[in-house]
Amino acid sequence: MLRARMSWGERVFYWVVILGLLFALLVFRKTTLPVAVFVDGKPVAWLSNSRLAQQAIQLAREKMRKLHGQEVDFTETVDTGNLPLPSGRNLSSPAEAAESLLAVVSPAQRAWVIKVADQTVAALSRKEEAEQALELVKAHFTPHNVTLVKPPRFKEKVVVQRGKVAVGEVVADAETAAQKLISGLEPPQYHIVKPGEIAIRIARKYGLTLDELKQLNPDKNLDRLKVGDRLLIKRGKPVVTVICIYQVVRQEPVPFKVERRFAPSLPGGALVTKQRGRKGLKEVVYEVVAENGLEVHRKVVREKILREPVNEVILVGGGLH
Repeated sequence: MLRARMSWGERVFYWVVILGLLFALLVFRKTTLPVAVFVDGKPVAWLSNSRLAQQAIQLAREKMRKLHGQEVDFTETVDTGNLPLPSGRNLSSPAEAAESLLAVVSPAQRAWVIKVADQTVAALSRKEEAEQALELVKAHFTPHNVTLVKPPRFKEKVVVQRGKVAVGEVVADAETAAQKLISGLEPPQYHIVKPGEIAIRIARKYGLTLDELKQLNPDKNLDRLKVGDRLLIKRGKPVVTVICIYQVVRQEPVPFKVERRFAPSLPGGALVTKQRGRKGLKEVVYEVVAENGLEVHRKVVREKILREPVNEVILVGGGLH
């Protein structure tokens, strides 16, 4: 007579056997399936085993490097995996698979790439050149003759790392890469000062106020322009944003107060200036935050009185007429 139920130990044993058989079946199926070569996830050739597939990839890589140099690799992602052979397709030899692979891939050069917000914007052959390019960009947007509070930094995520770019995209030097970052989206526009031109007329010509022109050219004395001076009249659209925090020192007037004193000896309603007022002078230290040379915020961090103001004293008559 059969038992109605299996014991707990028997159940575990049967499940172990079943799972083992399923695993063995999967392993067997995988070892009997052909191996496909994929380019960006799409199969381009099938070979009988993984060794031949890797051989095909290596053959394709060697042929590409003979044409474009040893630093070249595939632009696309190339990998392998087991995949059933489609109906009507035949297994390829390594040489045939290599040709199929070369027909759909493009050559990429190994280089040091500058990435801004995960997008490649420039590439150089050496890491030192890429880092120098970033320093040149920072220097370009850092005002002259100011005291930096902190080293300039990028607003975006900017990294230098080893990567692949299309053949021919590696620039010659750090200066070229820096210029690509500075004027990558839209180059800046300049005006060359001609004989007889003054700042206010130049500003009006381009629809600017005098203050806007001063802000665009903080290192220029607009009251003493010279023929041939180069004035920025429209900012470009750089690929990056350089944030600078610096201090500037300004001397500013301190207004005087007007003090009125009643004078009964003077006729009623009469006003007599007993002491003329004189403005004082103070030194103000501002902390300025600028983005790509354009001031976005400032605050006072320190003030010092250099000359006290002198109050103006006015006598107000209160006597009889």
